[in-house]
Amino acid sequence: MKKNFLAIALLTIAGGWWMAARPGDIVTDLGLTTEQVREAAFANITSDHLSLPYTSKVRQLAKKIPDGSRAAAVNALGGVIRSYASSSDFRTRYLNWLKDKYRISDEQTREATQAQSTSLNDAQAAYNQQVAMIQSTYSQMPPATLSMMIQSQIEMTQQDAADAEGAEKTARTKELAELKRLQALSKTNPTEFKKQYVAHFSKMLNQQAAADQGKMEEDLARSKQQAADYQKRLADYKAASNLNAVLKQHLTEFIALTGSVDFNAQLTRNGSKMEFVNPEYRNKSANWKLLYRMGKEPVLAARLFAQTWAKELETKK
Repeated sequence: MKKNFLAIALLTIAGGWWMAARPGDIVTDLGLTTEQVREAAFANITSDHLSLPYTSKVRQLAKKIPDGSRAAAVNALGGVIRSYASSSDFRTRYLNWLKDKYRISDEQTREATQAQSTSLNDAQAAYNQQVAMIQSTYSQMPPATLSMMIQSQIEMTQQDAADAEGAEKTARTKELAELKRLQALSKTNPTEFKKQYVAHFSKMLNQQAAADQGKMEEDLARSKQQAADYQKRLADYKAASNLNAVLKQHLTEFIALTGSVDFNAQLTRNGSKMEFVNPEYRNKSANWKLLYRMGKEPVLAARLFAQTWAKELETKK
């Protein structure tokens, strides 16, 4: 069970510390800073690990509190924590933390929405549009520009042919011969060169488009799966972004745990350690045992505080 950040109030006065039960002064009375309490509160609602603003000075105060002041201390510190949990700063920090946790952004949301609505025909049409745009651009270039471009194409094809084997090498060698023929034509008849080169280039683009059909289908399937995964994260993020519901869940879990503690449980010594006489209690969670060690007075005070808070959150749905 995720630890409830209200447990800060309990653990901070575990063993009972003497202090003035005044919400405005209790943080100072504990030798803490407001920032330490806020950081601990935030850490405890965003982590499975309990974070406590302990200092050696505060520990020393633990032995000095008399019975009867612990419930007031719990209520005072609980009020400080509750006030921060209700602030816009806490809400903003929490939502930003959630976005990082679930990897959510406006850009990814737009991309996922687009990917889910894109069909194979849409992808093919977009690809064909790109091919048509390239063909149009090449057809508008002067022969001199195309002549410079074909030289680079020849060099790349030579490298591809040198690295290829078998049928691929044969195809690259044939392509290289055709490019060199067109290059020679550019020097004798630029107009004819442009006509033939644009036609040759369009043919190569169409062949490439056919070859890319399978890859296009794979890419589309992958993008749709990624979009589905993102939508799942987005749904989880939206569910967790209801801070009142999250707080109420933590409080409800805490209330259930405190209600299960048997403060009359007996202990017996086993070597150098103390253990519960009832063997069932020996397997209880660390939180359950911690509440037992704190004692009935502060735990029941924290339970009542949590019940009141949870009830008020219920009306804010």
